[in-house]
Amino acid sequence: MLVTGASGFLGAHVAHGLLERGLAVRALIRRGSRSAPAGTEPAPIAALNDAAGLRRALEGVTSVIHLAAYVHRPRGPGDEAAYREVNVDGTVALLDAGVAAGIRDFVFVSTVKAVGEVSHEPWTERTPPAPADPYGRTKLAAEEAVRAAAVRHGLHAPILRLPLVYGPGMKANALRLFQLVDRGLPLPLGAVRNQRSLLYVGNFVAAVVTTVEHDAGNDLFFVSDGAPIATPDLIRAIARALGRPARLVPVPVGLMRVAARIGDQIARVAPTVPFTSVNLDRVVGSLAVDSSKLSTAVGFRPPYTLDQGLAPTAAWYRTRGAA
Repeated sequence: MLVTGASGFLGAHVAHGLLERGLAVRALIRRGSRSAPAGTEPAPIAALNDAAGLRRALEGVTSVIHLAAYVHRPRGPGDEAAYREVNVDGTVALLDAGVAAGIRDFVFVSTVKAVGEVSHEPWTERTPPAPADPYGRTKLAAEEAVRAAAVRHGLHAPILRLPLVYGPGMKANALRLFQLVDRGLPLPLGAVRNQRSLLYVGNFVAAVVTTVEHDAGNDLFFVSDGAPIATPDLIRAIARALGRPARLVPVPVGLMRVAARIGDQIARVAPTVPFTSVNLDRVVGSLAVDSSKLSTAVGFRPPYTLDQGLAPTAAWYRTRGAA
């Protein structure tokens, strides 16, 4: 199997998961980036438009797991082109090269952001997409390219939309939440009554394997740990895993929204201000998905509960993530 983005958080876990199942893994990595996961065959390329590099990487490959993506937050109006170059054009180039090489499977790893940022009820695969940023828009366009290629060439092409993923090696928002809980600072989130879907990286790897192995996996699926959780309950679960107290203060959400609107005004002249309405919604807003379609189609059951996923995550955080 060829795994793109293999030097990243998700890619490394997928590569290790496939190796543990006795499968040969070729790791597509950007030339000059971090080394490929141990046990994989490295396949360095200049970029996803490196036609010669892709041909070499795909020799003898029947299945592709495509995780490589441009996920950075935009810094200006012209940044959408950078997202499109990697997330759309790069995916199309990989698809074309894969079809030419005779691949059978193409698993595309997408995101809930292809649908939007906040859900008022759990999204299903039938929910009309309304992506709110360049990352979401370009991932949705890439989904459409994958589906079109699947129909045109008869590919087995599962598309997996992921919520926030946590686990050893995590970064960004998931890691910051662990850091906040670990520092023991009072968090003004005790009055929040939202619903957020999460995904432990071990459950994600299991979903990848399951959809590749089942004919019925050739579809679009949300993937999650199961039932969504409120932010205060998540903080309590993280605190238990870390052996720390959960210091939750019940500040009214309406009051926090007023403060966030002030932050919005300041952000117009100081873009690095963190407390804005967009950032607040990522904490107090709901973003829940219904992943039952995946269970019905291929019999997938997440092998890990939330607590079972948080335990190794906390162990990793204590040894490496807190640095």
